[in-house]
Amino acid sequence: MNTYSTDSTSKQYSALKSLKCVFCNEDKPLDAFSENQIAKATYNPYTSPSHNKKFKTVTCKKCTSSPNTHLTCMICAKTQPLEKFAKLQRRNAEKARCMKCIKKREEEDVWATESDTESEEEFDFLS
Repeated sequence: MNTYSTDSTSKQYSALKSLKCVFCNEDKPLDAFSENQIAKATYNPYTSPSHNKKFKTVTCKKCTSSPNTHLTCMICAKTQPLEKFAKLQRRNAEKARCMKCIKKREEEDVWATESDTESEEEFDFLS
């Protein structure tokens, strides 16, 4: 005997004809929403009752922002496609550095500059 029935969820899903977008504040048909947004708004028998009673914020496809396709490097200030940035750099758009600038930074020889201190040869430590 199957104790987990999808009967109630399919009934709920089929009974649902429209959803209200939180941004444009309009009731729209289900095809105006992505599958993830519809699933978010419908009843889930596998979660707690308090979760199902919470107000779900759903956005229609028109109000959903499109994904970022370009970033601006904070070093060279060039706007480039995402492929020019390491995946880790894409997480924080304000501090993103392109791979070219990262490589240039890694290739810099930090020990090549003259130090401000005098060399050890100028001091006689042993005498």
